[in-house]
Amino acid sequence: MSALRLITIGMVLLLTSGCGQLVSEKLAMSGSSSQEKCTSKKMIILPFADYTYTEDAERAFQRHIKIMEGLTANLIGRGFRLPIQEDLLKYLADHKIVTMGKDTDMGTEMPGYIQDAIAHDPSWSVDMKAEMAKIAVKDSDGTDDNRLNNYALDSKTLAKVAGQFNADLVMRGQLLKYEFGEENTWSPLKRGVFPVVFGGTNRALFGVTNSETYDTLGSVLIGAAAGAAIGDGVSSPYDATEKINPGRHNSMIWGLGGAALGYMSSKGGHTNRVAVQLRLWVQDPDSGEVVWTNSAKVMVTPQSVFAENRKDELFDTAVSQAVAALTEDFVESAKTAL
Repeated sequence: MSALRLITIGMVLLLTSGCGQLVSEKLAMSGSSSQEKCTSKKMIILPFADYTYTEDAERAFQRHIKIMEGLTANLIGRGFRLPIQEDLLKYLADHKIVTMGKDTDMGTEMPGYIQDAIAHDPSWSVDMKAEMAKIAVKDSDGTDDNRLNNYALDSKTLAKVAGQFNADLVMRGQLLKYEFGEENTWSPLKRGVFPVVFGGTNRALFGVTNSETYDTLGSVLIGAAAGAAIGDGVSSPYDATEKINPGRHNSMIWGLGGAALGYMSSKGGHTNRVAVQLRLWVQDPDSGEVVWTNSAKVMVTPQSVFAENRKDELFDTAVSQAVAALTEDFVESAKTAL
């Protein structure tokens, strides 16, 4: 079997051997899982405190809904009885217990893109920047207190809400991390072959740069140099029968091709990664005592370049895994504590 055929088969196997997602989860406290229903107690789930940052209030609202949906499905599947979430939210809003709406990403902090425009955008007039800066200062006054007041409940209020829905338990939670970034990996299965080759060579020769532009220039330079070296020793597209210097012209053409390949490689090879961290609390509404708490941190990355890598899909997977892991741990604890 020829070497070229072996390389081709190896490349096909490498690129198609992994699809799906790798999920890494971590529980602060572990417990064995069971699919049996453990109780018939009634529980209410109060709105989560969101300590993460987002510039999109609509997206913050949707992720809150996703968490609630996952908890509802998991808890009802284990025998807990829950009221319809909209009824609970209406009661909380009508009695001004918790401020809810599509601005559920707590606080009134000015979006980052506006803050950046105030500091750096030359198209904004001095007067406009001054007025927007005043608004930013005004909105930031008391922001931390407002965030706490939106979700902090005293024992009397807790008992009142639970009594309205005849709840035996109250679940509350905190969204501590909701981050999107890139995985630091050099696996060709995840990044692609050429991004690894060019990126690895660039890193080995030039080290870590402080700008993506410099990384791109390094990859282009490496591609041009490699192409020129290869072109000097080949007979395509020009050979010795041409009335020109074939080595020089081939080096030029192959160098241009290598530079283009290096540029394209520098723009690829991005491996998305999301991280979600949740903490849940379950309280006895009569005493306010915490009967169970745990946190889960889940990171999700595509397993290969062919796997699903859209941000929303990765976040949905991470939220589902975190909610499922926490529910399992709570149910295991509830078998002996409730």
